[in-house]
Amino acid sequence: MDGVTRSAAPSRSSLVLLALVGLVCASFVFAGGGSGDGRIATVGGGAVLIAVGAAAVTLLGAGAIPRLETAGWSVVLGVGGLACWAGATIAWSIAADSSWAWLNRGFVYLAALVLGGLVAARVRGLAALLALVLGAALVWALIGVAVPELHPDGDRVARLREPVGYWNALALLADAAIVLGLWIAAGAPRLGRLAGAALGYVGVVALLLTQSRAGVAAALLVVALWLALRPRRLESAAILVAAAAPATVVGAWAFTEPALVEDDVGRTARENVAPLFATFALVGLAAALVLVAAVPLGRLVATRRSFPLKALAGAGCLLLVLTVAGVSVAVGNPVAWAGDQLSGGECSNDPGRLVDACANNRLAWWEEAVEIAAERPVAGSGAGTFAVARLPVRGDATPVRQPHSVPLQLLADGGLVALGLLLLVGGGAITGFARTIRRTEDPERGAVVALAALPLAFAIHALVDYDLDFLAVSGPTLVALGAVLGAGRPAVAARAGALPALSLVAVGVAILASLASPRLADEAVDKAYVELDVNGRTDRAGSLASRARTLDPLSLEPLYVRALIADREGRVRVAAQWYEQAVRMQPENPEPLVELGRYHLFATRDLCAAYTSLNAAYTLDPKSRRWSKGGPLDVARDAVNRGACE
Repeated sequence: MDGVTRSAAPSRSSLVLLALVGLVCASFVFAGGGSGDGRIATVGGGAVLIAVGAAAVTLLGAGAIPRLETAGWSVVLGVGGLACWAGATIAWSIAADSSWAWLNRGFVYLAALVLGGLVAARVRGLAALLALVLGAALVWALIGVAVPELHPDGDRVARLREPVGYWNALALLADAAIVLGLWIAAGAPRLGRLAGAALGYVGVVALLLTQSRAGVAAALLVVALWLALRPRRLESAAILVAAAAPATVVGAWAFTEPALVEDDVGRTARENVAPLFATFALVGLAAALVLVAAVPLGRLVATRRSFPLKALAGAGCLLLVLTVAGVSVAVGNPVAWAGDQLSGGECSNDPGRLVDACANNRLAWWEEAVEIAAERPVAGSGAGTFAVARLPVRGDATPVRQPHSVPLQLLADGGLVALGLLLLVGGGAITGFARTIRRTEDPERGAVVALAALPLAFAIHALVDYDLDFLAVSGPTLVALGAVLGAGRPAVAARAGALPALSLVAVGVAILASLASPRLADEAVDKAYVELDVNGRTDRAGSLASRARTLDPLSLEPLYVRALIADREGRVRVAAQWYEQAVRMQPENPEPLVELGRYHLFATRDLCAAYTSLNAAYTLDPKSRRWSKGGPLDVARDAVNRGACE
């Protein structure tokens, strides 16, 4: 490596890269695909492709990178280590296909971190792009309330969640948007203050309509961080009040309309109230803009510093008094009520949940995670396997993929090793952020603090939810974190030569192949079922199943297809062997045991073998709803009691 790169060409290329990173963040937010793995190959693959390409170009000397400190490298090693550890757990995973999916997710998150580091020299540009992306996402979510046809699933579940797919994840983005709005408004001319106030207003309205308690708590903390670290905090607080007051009024009115905040109200009720919501939302926005434009907040703060302080303190005390009074009227003794509500039960999914202290099943899921970790304390049950590992110990039939706590999720899935890597990331992020604040000056420092709001909100929220499953929040969070860690550091040109660049490209190709293989295997399986059920072509279905098996040797689905083909061809014993192979692949997963047991019960008529498989599945998942009275297990058990195994 050599000195600081200052030529015009790298500057132009950095602008192009910044635009590409903005597109990556937009794809994460708008096309992340919720908590599933369906978009890892496409959206995640795009992020990996851009990250590898940009890094390769940088190695050839055509770009510049920040020279990271120890704290920054600890974050890189921690994120990369989590990805590699997820891959290592495949060797002992109880559901190896799920662990492979988490290996791929880890690659995508590492790529997002790298992209953030590569644009760290343009931290203000990244903050502006992220504000634009988050603002667009929140506006789209609110438009869906005003135009119900855009978000038809709102007829069933009212809580605001599009385009992310999950209300708590959208609330996390709203938290960051509020602080980014304050950054835009801070010390800006009138147009900038109006834009920042508009973003803050939209963020508060959207946050309230997500009905997310953790989102509200995280918002208070990230706003407090902004106010604590910025020199013009009184002006920021005044702008926040000017934007949040009308937003709170709009949100409070929305909570009086069941069609806006309660589930299963039907399309007609939503359509009837939608024009009113649109009107109130626009009037509230206009009020916020008028307050910011008409009231000389900067001059008021500068000339009468005691008045804003007294006004803000009085507003806070009034809000606290009104909140306590309202809760007391509604529930009686607030202290006794809080103790009663803090339980492992499920919260009602209605507006009352904002003042409901119940843990929404989380206490039970956390206990399950700890119990799983106690069985395999060092290495865990395998990345992404909580949904299977919890089945023997769960208290009811409620399905859940994660324990709704990222630290406990990693502890259960990856053991103490994964938890240690997470702590490495957290410690490095905190230390790196503190050092970045010390070494940067305004205007870059303001952008750094604004960007740090997203990782901070993520860290707070991840304690009680499963944000790591969402590309829409984890991707932008890691981009922001990478930029924060590299901001203010010397930008150096890395002229490593063609061989390292080509090696990096080769690694990138391998990662893209890993991302694509499970997706292509799933498509081959779907086509195989079509060939069987629609066209009746077992030969073509067999070829597709073989292709799927080659692409994803860890998946059970190709084996199920081969079993179905053998059954259609009358080769009953061969079909049973395919199910048996699935059981051998995942012996702690009850699903292949159920498939094998049912096949013996209805096809081979080997009732003894059917009971053996179904009873083993019952042992692994005794709370499943599939064990209905008179069902396959009871039929097989009755046959055994009559001597089927003699």
